[in-house]
Amino acid sequence: MHDVCGALTGAAMMISLKHGRGLEEIKNTDKMKEAHLLVGKLYKWFEKEFGSVKCRDIRVKVMGVYYDSKIPWQAELAKEAGFHEYCCNLVGKVSGKTAEMLWDAEEEKKKKG
Repeated sequence: MHDVCGALTGAAMMISLKHGRGLEEIKNTDKMKEAHLLVGKLYKWFEKEFGSVKCRDIRVKVMGVYYDSKIPWQAELAKEAGFHEYCCNLVGKVSGKTAEMLWDAEEEKKKKG
């Protein structure tokens, strides 16, 4: 839908898998705060790094115009403009940042005991 970037959404899901709550923990608001804090930090990092959390905005920033990838001729123009490579690099940066955040959260837990 070209709203919130899929890389950010997927990263938030990974954080939530590790630090979110299962059905048995649904009343544990402390655990919810941990996931919310990490996802919130990731969201703000992403917004600062890429200028927006919205795919559509990022596409316009990179290509100067919005090309809809669901329309074949526009998808071809986006490819020619190098958006695929940009998007792949963005996904790599987000994955790296998410891994770093998950690692740091685990290290912080170890320090706390």
